[in-house]
Parts: sequence; structure tokens; C-alpha cells
Amino acid sequence: MSRVVILGHSGYIGSRLAAAFRSSGADVVGRSVADLDLSTSGSATVLEALLDLDDIVIVLAAIKKQLGDTPDVLAQNLAITMNLARAFAAKRVRRIVFFSSAAVYGEDVQHDLITENTPVQPTSFYGIGKFTAERILLKMTDGTPLLILRPALVYGPSEPGYYYGPSGFLQKALTGDPITLWGDGTELREFLHVDDVVDVARRLAESDATGVLNMVSGVSYTYRDALNAITAIVGTPPVITSKARTKEKVDHRFDGELLRRNCPGFRFTPLDEGLRRTAAAQQATGARL
Repeated sequence: MSRVVILGHSGYIGSRLAAAFRSSGADVVGRSVADLDLSTSGSATVLEALLDLDDIVIVLAAIKKQLGDTPDVLAQNLAITMNLARAFAAKRVRRIVFFSSAAVYGEDVQHDLITENTPVQPTSFYGIGKFTAERILLKMTDGTPLLILRPALVYGPSEPGYYYGPSGFLQKALTGDPITLWGDGTELREFLHVDDVVDVARRLAESDATGVLNMVSGVSYTYRDALNAITAIVGTPPVITSKARTKEKVDHRFDGELLRRNCPGFRFTPLDEGLRRTAAAQQATGARL
């Protein structure tokens, strides 16, 4: 197996992906902001020196939307992208796997069934940054196989902070804290368990897949579905406070056919099962979800 270089290896997905590759016997090299800040001048040269021709490079390095959806964060993410692109233009590698986001389709945009051919319409600085990064990497990595992954919403144990979604709701239900629900909670979203994201990414990194690929199962749930599953786990309905929507209700439905063709036989974790596993992980470690 080629050496695997994971940029963003200490993050929520990156740390699990590094562990999965290591358990399979791969030689894994990880870099995160503590040892290589890709937003700074000179980081492209450092990264170029690290890379070898036979490397598989997985890019998760980014400032997440939850840390601020602002022009300043966009500028930092674009700086990361440009330094990545400079390094990849100077030093060719075996293949690049770039974690983009389904946010490129627009969090507040109503589509029919979203496929890889659905026009992008990002409505957040985060989504704008991800799509811009895709185009820059495509432009500056000519000749190097590039796979762009667009995952839906990811949940699971040990999330770094509270997110509005299944594991965030579960965290509050287990501690007895009220859950704030926007609207009636019946909008559709696709929720991916973090273990599935890691398993799919590992398979695809070792494949010949290139181009754009939505990381989706093709099954959407409502926030109410998540709350019902949590009630079954906890034994009592969680305390819910409701707030009026500030935007129109939007449903997200994805076509997972292309991913199924690239990962034949892969079984995604149903939401109720994923939440049970998340609760079990919390009980086993005594740690925050």
C-alpha cells in the first residue's frame, strides 16, 4: 500500500481515518494545524518537501463552519486551499482525496433529488469556500488523480461541541437539558454516522475513483425521526423548546447510486442504530458525546 498522508489528522474524521488506516497496516503520516498551519506563508514549501510520488493524500484540513461562517474564515480557508494547490502543483503524488461538503448545493436551497450533476448554489461562506477549493484543486493538480467527496451531515460519538443534529440532541437528552427545535422539525436531512464516513473514505482512497462523488446513503430523515429514536433509547421523551423558523423549510434528498457503484455492498448505518451506538460509546467511556 502507498503511504497515506492525512492533512487534518487530529480532527473529528481525520483522527478516526488515521486509526483505520493504521489498523490495516498502512504507513500513515499526519499533519494538523499544530505542526503545519496551511493558512500561513511558507507552508506550501513545507508540505511539498513532505510529499512523495507514491503518496495518497487525504485533505480534511479546514476551518469548520461551526467556528464561524464569516468572510475572515473564508479568507483563511482559501489561504489553506492555495497553499495545498501550490504544493500539489510542485510535487505530484499518486492521488488526492479532498473532503468538500454537500454545503456546495446550498443549505437553504430547495432541490429535487440531489445528484453529482445538481448545480451548486452555496449559500454560506463555508459552502462557497469548499466549491472554490474544488475548482482551484482541479485547475492546479492537472494530471494527478483527484477525488472530491461531498459528505452530507455527519454525526456520532465525541463530537467536538454541540451541533444541531442527532448526536447533539442525544447529548442534551441524556443530561436532561432542553433541546431547541427550529420549526416543527419535519425537514428532511441526510445524516451519516462518522464510522460510515471513515469506512467509505478508506475504501475510496484505495480505489481508482476520481471526479466528484456525493458521500450519501440516499436515505433522508427528519429531525423528528432523530428525536423519536432518542426517546426509544433514553426511555422518556426529551424536553423540547420550539422556535419559529427564520427561513423557509427546505428538504434535502440525495441520490446515492454513484457511491453505491463505487462501494458495492456497503451498508450504511440506519439512524436509530447509529444513535444507539453513539449512546453506548458515551456510556462506555463516560465522556461527552
